[in-house]
Amino acid sequence: MTTPSLLRTRYSPHEGQVEVHTLNAKEKWIEAARRWGKSRCALGELEAAYYESLDRSMDQINRYQLVPPGFHAWVVAPSYVQGRQAWNEMLQLLEPSWIRETNQANMTITLNGPTEEVWGLIELKSADNAPSLQTVGLDFLWVSEAQDIPNVAAEKLRPTLRQAGRMGKAIYEGIPSVYPEHWFRRGCAAAQRQAHHNHRYFHYTVYQNPLLTSEDVEEVESDKDVMPESAWRRMYLAEFSLSAGFFSNIEECIQGDLLDEPLPGKNYVAGLDLGVSRDFTVLIIMDADERKVVYHRFWDSESWAQVQNHIVAIDREWGVQRMMADATGMGRAMVEDLMSYNMAVEGISLQRSVREELLAGLTVAMEHKTVTFPAIPIMLRQLRAFQHIRMPGGNFKAQAPAGEHDDEVFALALALSACNEPQGSQVRRRGFGRRYLPTQAEANSGYGMMGMSPGEKIMKDRRLKRVEDRWDRSGVEL
Repeated sequence: MTTPSLLRTRYSPHEGQVEVHTLNAKEKWIEAARRWGKSRCALGELEAAYYESLDRSMDQINRYQLVPPGFHAWVVAPSYVQGRQAWNEMLQLLEPSWIRETNQANMTITLNGPTEEVWGLIELKSADNAPSLQTVGLDFLWVSEAQDIPNVAAEKLRPTLRQAGRMGKAIYEGIPSVYPEHWFRRGCAAAQRQAHHNHRYFHYTVYQNPLLTSEDVEEVESDKDVMPESAWRRMYLAEFSLSAGFFSNIEECIQGDLLDEPLPGKNYVAGLDLGVSRDFTVLIIMDADERKVVYHRFWDSESWAQVQNHIVAIDREWGVQRMMADATGMGRAMVEDLMSYNMAVEGISLQRSVREELLAGLTVAMEHKTVTFPAIPIMLRQLRAFQHIRMPGGNFKAQAPAGEHDDEVFALALALSACNEPQGSQVRRRGFGRRYLPTQAEANSGYGMMGMSPGEKIMKDRRLKRVEDRWDRSGVEL
């Protein structure tokens, strides 16, 4: 088969991109800064793979029954919205003579081949539909913004590179992920230490793009004034760090083990994040005075009736003095269910201001190491993954990345909000920590105008009972 004289892309690589193109490897892993030119570099790799595929004979194509009978590539983005940038760049940089047909509805580009019977296909895929990322064999895989591709999607992609007759080449590009368990970080680390002879690792900062103008560099520098330093270094220096996420000092706060049962004389409080749809229900119990996690439990697929029974039993076993629960949306009804069991539970609606206050409290505690928790894998993963995400308007929002959860984060923050202030602290907690969410019946009857809330009354009664028990144990007559 003779390679046709097709025109190549209108892409002129800079020095770093040339380095990527020059080094031969079946899989290339790129951690590079924003504005370095990762997508154009990936497009150049796609082009090279296409030309390589054209050297296959018709015998090879027929023997392996390849469909399409030429070149098959996927471009995978975290979502179709994010993938549109790659789509637009392909249409901009591919010469028209390359393209036989485009289908915007299906996000596909059909490429010309050496004959009418041999042709290529590029498909844009979204990682938010993980089950669709399978059952095909690929000559080339381009994973864009790999740090935002969830692990479950990446697991589906690996087998697409293993079909007989296909080249199975790949390029993974993005900025560093914020936690070490992410597949992209693990893949980059493995390629960096040359764990596989046919994998190569590349790292570039924004300053290694010679095409940036002085105005571009000035904009990058100005972002230091509006971004957290760790986020700026991650985005523009492509630095991976365990402190690059929202929370710092995570590793320094790991201490101790969970308890099998409550200890006598301790003041236990709890945080409860209620999983209404996709999230888990998480219960965390803390020693209110020592501000340390002593008990952890989560539920995934159980019914609310089952979970409710478990929570009530745990609450009674541990003698929880105060339980702060997420009562956002449908969680309100669940909190009311728990109140019917005479639990000292207080519902908190996680509106923006309360959410920010909870996160601020947890952030400060971790910075000052006034909260501790055992090495609970799922909790550590969510704490490390939680990050500043730049929204379309340019502002940053603290949230879990795509494919991850935040139920552990908020269960911990809620439990911490019920703890006593650390010894020697002069900081007073703001008001949300004492807020009680009334039932509709209470609201209708004028609840809150006077007296204590039911939750506060239960808390008072429990504290009085603890005092009485201590006096009884001491043998002193009241």
